[in-house]
Amino acid sequence: MKIGQDFPASPCRLCGTATRRLVADRGRGGAALETALCTGCGLVSHAEIPDESAVSDFYATRYRLEYKGGFTPKRKHALRALRGAMARARRLAPLLPAPIPSTKARVLDIGASSGEFTFVMREAGFAATGLEPNWGYAEFARREYEVDIRQGGWDSPEFPREALHLVTMNHVMEHLTDPWAAMRRIHAALAPEGLLFIEVPNLAGIRKQLANTFHAAHIWNFTPETLVAAAWQAGFTPCAGENLAHTSIVFRKRRPGDAPPTGADATHAAALWRQMTQEQSRGAYLLSAAPLTRRWQRLLRNIGEHVVTRRHRGIRAMGEALLDAAALEPSSPWAGRHGWRLGGRAQPANSAVTRAKA
Repeated sequence: MKIGQDFPASPCRLCGTATRRLVADRGRGGAALETALCTGCGLVSHAEIPDESAVSDFYATRYRLEYKGGFTPKRKHALRALRGAMARARRLAPLLPAPIPSTKARVLDIGASSGEFTFVMREAGFAATGLEPNWGYAEFARREYEVDIRQGGWDSPEFPREALHLVTMNHVMEHLTDPWAAMRRIHAALAPEGLLFIEVPNLAGIRKQLANTFHAAHIWNFTPETLVAAAWQAGFTPCAGENLAHTSIVFRKRRPGDAPPTGADATHAAALWRQMTQEQSRGAYLLSAAPLTRRWQRLLRNIGEHVVTRRHRGIRAMGEALLDAAALEPSSPWAGRHGWRLGGRAQPANSAVTRAKA
């Protein structure tokens, strides 16, 4: 097929349209990959959805090696993950019931990677667990952070049986062969007032070459409109006050009287097509400031990460130090953390050793 060609396909999962338009025939690195746009709503995906068993095997064994270069995270990757996890915790912790000795809000991170979000939420006092399909990263999380990370995904027998207060999928849903089934499973597992946090790459308005936009690991490519529409189909709607110009959204369960979302329609599809064929063309990209600014920002980030990672003897120590510093912030989820250590290991603020030190 030629790029721009419309072709018949199975009905779209969002709108039922049985026509797709070929957006690209190559992915990152020039690998063959056909990506298609639904002309009825703007949902973008692989032209052919891969087999679930092959995808599961890939994530269990090869994904982290191919995309991160190993079966355990490098220090710079752990630092990025810790910072991102703490940012999410600052946003999400205030939405949950406050931890008390007898009752803790139950949090599940699906696609937990090397365990940083589970770690920082546990340190904030929540009953946090994670599911991670890759055996190497799951084992690293258990060993390094001593967190409850179970190997598997949303359909795993390891999925917690207790009603959950928060489930998070941070850059996970785009990797799934069936995001709708995953969200329905989460819906059934949530407590009545439970929340679902989803963050995925935002296809709308990105400033990069189309040739560098799609790759095999991302089966689905969402915009705010298509993400909200997909979540609605699974029984969710955005919480009040969420910024729907982005694809980082906290959802709650739908209630009678909630209005269905709008925006995932043929007009949206046409706007995406114009963006990808005009704004993301090679010429438009090279004429913009993006090539220089992206490289400059990457250089500054790498220098900063090198400075931080060299200060600490290991990844766990780096995480503890970041949380200790964050404990001083106003309304910090980690308020009350200690400011000293014994034998290089963090001591709980209410421990006997801490009380004796005081």
